[in-house]
Amino acid sequence: MGLLNLRSKAEETAADIPDIRRIATETAFHVLHGANPRKRAGAGETFWQFREYQPGDMPRDIDWRQSAKTDRVYIRQKEHHTAQSCLFWLKRNADMGFRSDKALHSKGEAGAVIALCLALLHSRGGEMIGFAGHGRAGHSEKTLREFEQAIVSENAEPLPPPLNTPKRAAFYGVSDFLEPPEAIRSSFQTMAQQTRNGYFIHVLDPAEAALPYAGRIMFQNMSGEERVLINNALDIREEYKKRMDDHIKAVRDVCDALGWQYVLHCTDTPLVDTVRGIWGNA
Repeated sequence: MGLLNLRSKAEETAADIPDIRRIATETAFHVLHGANPRKRAGAGETFWQFREYQPGDMPRDIDWRQSAKTDRVYIRQKEHHTAQSCLFWLKRNADMGFRSDKALHSKGEAGAVIALCLALLHSRGGEMIGFAGHGRAGHSEKTLREFEQAIVSENAEPLPPPLNTPKRAAFYGVSDFLEPPEAIRSSFQTMAQQTRNGYFIHVLDPAEAALPYAGRIMFQNMSGEERVLINNALDIREEYKKRMDDHIKAVRDVCDALGWQYVLHCTDTPLVDTVRGIWGNA
């Protein structure tokens, strides 16, 4: 790639960032003002429950009034947990550029907004965020800018390499997961062994899920290298739908086997609904 083309591509990529940040920020605002608080213990502001003191707990968290009622020592648990790392991986190859309608986000745009929105929510909760395999996690504005750059940069790899994650880190894998289920399992197995707090966020265009076309149509991959001509899309819709449903189920089964949570997002679904559902269970 020549220098001028490289500069043009860089400027084009940079131009995408503010809009993704704006949409993610607006989505995070609606989530924070509409979702139920997360029920996870830690250093938040709102009381959740008492539990018995354990080695490693902070003495300042002891509730002496409650403890005085019994012969045990209790601490007050809060609704947010102590600072932890929340790592993300987003598929960023040509497949994610697909959109069946100009009114919709592409899969890549939807995935980037979801990832950045969750990163903003975690960061505002005092947690460290980062893109898996890209430097150290943090919660500074510099970290967020680097995160934005990572989620809009192109990468031809359809799946992440085996990555090490900090103990008890949260992990979000965002992809259309069109690869063979066994390859998906193999790719994420190492991370699943290190954290049970993981998510598959499965992003699909509605046309990929339902094949709403009729008549003669040409299908091609996003790189334009492979083409298939179908004389009547109606003739293959039922078989296609079954295969896609089976594939979605297989991806979900992989996620279940890893001990993670699965979320399906179609790009005609409001982003805030998907993020709110994830954040309420995170």
